[in-house]
Amino acid sequence: MKRLFITIYVFLVVGLFGVFYVVSPIMDEIFEEETIKANADLARGTFFLIGERLAGLDEDAQDLEIKKLRPRFGYHLAIYRIDELKIEDNEKEAFLKGLIIEAETIYRPDKDMLVQRLVGSGSFRAQAMEGPYPGDELELKVMIIFWSLAVVALILPALVWAFFLHRDIKKIEKTATQFSSGNHKARVKVSKVSSMTQIAVAFNNMAKKTQKLLESQKELGNSVSHEIRTPLARIKFSLEMLLDSLIPGHGGKNYINEIGKDVEEIESLVDEMLAYAKFEREPETSGGLSKHEMVFWLKTIIDTEKNNISEKKISFQIKYKMDRFITRFEPVYLGWAVRNLIRNAAKYAGNNIDIIFEPGKKICSIHVDDDGPGIPENARDKIFEPFFRLDQSRNRKSGGYGLGLAIAKRIALWHRGSISVNESLAKGARFTIKLPVNQLSSGNKGRKAYP
Repeated sequence: MKRLFITIYVFLVVGLFGVFYVVSPIMDEIFEEETIKANADLARGTFFLIGERLAGLDEDAQDLEIKKLRPRFGYHLAIYRIDELKIEDNEKEAFLKGLIIEAETIYRPDKDMLVQRLVGSGSFRAQAMEGPYPGDELELKVMIIFWSLAVVALILPALVWAFFLHRDIKKIEKTATQFSSGNHKARVKVSKVSSMTQIAVAFNNMAKKTQKLLESQKELGNSVSHEIRTPLARIKFSLEMLLDSLIPGHGGKNYINEIGKDVEEIESLVDEMLAYAKFEREPETSGGLSKHEMVFWLKTIIDTEKNNISEKKISFQIKYKMDRFITRFEPVYLGWAVRNLIRNAAKYAGNNIDIIFEPGKKICSIHVDDDGPGIPENARDKIFEPFFRLDQSRNRKSGGYGLGLAIAKRIALWHRGSISVNESLAKGARFTIKLPVNQLSSGNKGRKAYP
C-alpha cells in the first residue's frame, strides 16, 4: 500500500508543481499589461497628493519633503533624475505626458517601480514608488500557505483512495489464493462504486466458468469410470469363456464377436466423452462463422438419417414456405447436434419423427418432434446434463450413455444459441435448437417478413 500511495502522491504533487511553474509564468505574461495598469490606478491618488506637496519647491526642498513623508508610507518613496531611470521606448511618450508607468533604475535594473514625471520640473525629475509593497509580502505568504495546504490536502484524498483500492486488491488476491487452494466457490465482493469493480466481475465470471468446468470434468470422470465397468466386465467374462471355448465344440467365434461389440461400445463412449469435453472447453462464438444455406443442409442430414432409421417415419417441413435460408453456422458441429436429436427421437418415438424448420429475422429454430412418452417437466432441465437418464421408458435400455443431448446443448451454446425440450403436438417430446440469425444475405427467398 505504501508504494501505491507514494506513487500516486508523487504524481499528483509533480503535476501540481508542474502546473504552477508552467502555467503561472504564462498567465503572468498574458496579464502583465493589465497588472501594471491596475497598479498605476492604485498609485494615482498617492502621486497626486505627493505632487501637490512638492509643487513650488526646489530640488533640495523636494528631497527633504520626501524624507519626511517616507516613514508615513508602507513602501519606499523616492525622487530620481530622468537620466537615472531606464524607461522602455514605448513608454517614454506616456511618461512625458505625465502618466504613471513602470520603470527601473540604472542602479538596480532588476527592481521594478512606478514612476511619474514631476509637474513643473521640466523633463529632469520624477517621483517614484518602490517596492516591496505591503501587498507583496501578503501575496507571498498567501502563496506559501496555499501551496502548503494544497500539498497537504492532496495527502488525505490520495490516502483514502489508495486505502480502498488496496483493500479491494487484497480482496481479489485473497479470493484468488482461496480459489487456487481448492475453494472453487470463493468469489470477490467489492462495492459497485469501487474502481476494481470491473476486474472483480471479470474474476468472478472466470471463477464461475472454471468451477463449472472442474465440476463437469469431475462428474464426467466419475460417470465414465462407472459406465466403462459394464463393457469391461463383459469383456473379462467373454475372455474367460473364450479360454473355455478352446475346447472343441464350445463356439469361440461367438465370444470373439461379443468382445468386438464391447470394444466398439467402449470406443463409442470415449468418442462421445471427447466430443463433450471439446465443447466444454471451447468458448462460445458466433463471430467468424461462414454463411451457409440451411434448408438444403437440413434436407441432406434428414435424408441420411432416413436411411439409417428405416423403422420410423421421418418427415421434414418448413413453417414458412421458402427455398433458401442463409445464415452463419458451423455445418459439421450443428449437423452433429441435429443428428443427435433425431437419433434420440428414434429411440423413443412410436412411429413418427417430425423435423420442423422455423426461420425468423433474429432467431431461427429447428424442432425435432416425436410421438413417444415425452419428458416430465421436472426433468426437462436435467435431460441435457451428461449421463442423465430417466427412470421410465427413456432409460439405458434404449442404448447410449446420456451424452448425446449434452453434446447438442454444448453445440447450441457454442453458436450462442439455446436448446430446450417441451411437449410435442403428438404428446411426445419436442426438442428445439434456437440459433441467432447473423447478417442474413439477400439470398433468403420466400416470405419477406418473419415473426
